[in-house]
Amino acid sequence: MAEVTIKRYGELSRGVFAILTDKPDGLPAQQVLHEVEQRVPPTPFEQEDYPNRPGVRRYPKHVRFASISPVKAGWLVKNKGQWSLTNEGRTAYAQFTDPEAFQREADRLYYVWKKGQPEPEPSEEEAPGDVASASFEEAEEARRVRRGVPARGGSSLLRLGC
Repeated sequence: MAEVTIKRYGELSRGVFAILTDKPDGLPAQQVLHEVEQRVPPTPFEQEDYPNRPGVRRYPKHVRFASISPVKAGWLVKNKGQWSLTNEGRTAYAQFTDPEAFQREADRLYYVWKKGQPEPEPSEEEAPGDVASASFEEAEEARRVRRGVPARGGSSLLRLGC
């Protein structure tokens, strides 16, 4: 059973921000993913492939999932494969130096954003099975981290059975 924490997602997010902080025009996503791996090396779990998707390593997906809250918080912009920080993102990076506090604030703002969204209309169309199941497995892993289920000692440790 694998363990992933909000703190770890904060480390990944802050790694992205560290790379982009002095790049006003941002960088291509693939370059960010490559550079963040040098700055914040993957854990053994992140180094593994998803069990149902051989050849799809967890690490780049975890970095991308960790970036969802900062995007919705208005701190990070992803536009046509280019990632860049907003002024608010630079301020948050300077203000929240602890990775867990950084991610918790991004998550808080994510939920503020989410509450302001209209209820989705039910769709009659469904995604093809392979895409839906792969996306579900990856999204479920990220969702569990964002929920921050407390473990012993009050930490936000999540146990993922992937």
